[in-house]
Amino acid sequence: MIVFDTLSYLESYTGPFPEINTIISVMDRSLPYDQLPGRYDTPEESSVKYIIDECLSSEKGFDSPKHEGRRIMEIVLEGEEMVSVSSSVFRLSEGRFLIYSGEEDVRRGMMYALPVHFKAVRFIF
Repeated sequence: MIVFDTLSYLESYTGPFPEINTIISVMDRSLPYDQLPGRYDTPEESSVKYIIDECLSSEKGFDSPKHEGRRIMEIVLEGEEMVSVSSSVFRLSEGRFLIYSGEEDVRRGMMYALPVHFKAVRFIF
């Protein structure tokens, strides 16, 4: 299942994805906006982890590592990027999120027109 929506509707997905409550808590505190690129545990005792990246988009982008048995929620914090999930392409800009299976073939950081700096967070749950 792939979900592509706006952050204003994030809370409506807590039924199928209860871990979103933890993600909302982290986002409400603006932690990913203030933190440097790297891997982080959520402050709550949770299995949810997150990775912050700052990149420059490119024509071909780059492969994203797989996370078998997990789900990924990607949120662009600054700028925009194109993400390909098993050949479906999504344009992520600030205020949008994408949820996909960790087993999917994912290419991130593809540019829409010109190379753009972007900052994104990927929650792994």
